[in-house]
Amino acid sequence: MLTETNDKILGYLTEELMATRFIDNGDGTVTDRETNLIWQKDTAPERNTWPEAEKYIQQLNEAGFAGHNDWRLPNNEELSTLILSRETSKRLYLDPIFGSQRCFWSSTTRGHHVACYVDFFYGGVYRFEENYVNHSVRAVRGDMRKTADKQQSAA
Repeated sequence: MLTETNDKILGYLTEELMATRFIDNGDGTVTDRETNLIWQKDTAPERNTWPEAEKYIQQLNEAGFAGHNDWRLPNNEELSTLILSRETSKRLYLDPIFGSQRCFWSSTTRGHHVACYVDFFYGGVYRFEENYVNHSVRAVRGDMRKTADKQQSAA
């Protein structure tokens, strides 16, 4: 009983701490203060296959979403920075600011017709036949700040 209570408290504390990490920019984007990446807050209206995900990103850029045309599908490393160490109250390893979608396509591929995705229900990176399954799409822009860069800017 005490362990369950402690887990709930730690989960809520994690959500509180994450609230200072992610900033809602009010234009459909969220800035991650830890990585310096800017994320699309909502996802594509529908889940897509991997090739459709690339087309969706192209449409965002053509429309100048949030005043920018350099949106891209995030790679495994970028998407993995969003995986939390504990589940939130939504039962996902994803900050609530991003909603409750579970699986997101990555730009990372492995071999012929195999694309990677991040599953925020299990908190891991997986690969799948790109034309076989539909996943959510969330665009990203900016250059990811590495750990060494973070330490240097803190000094």
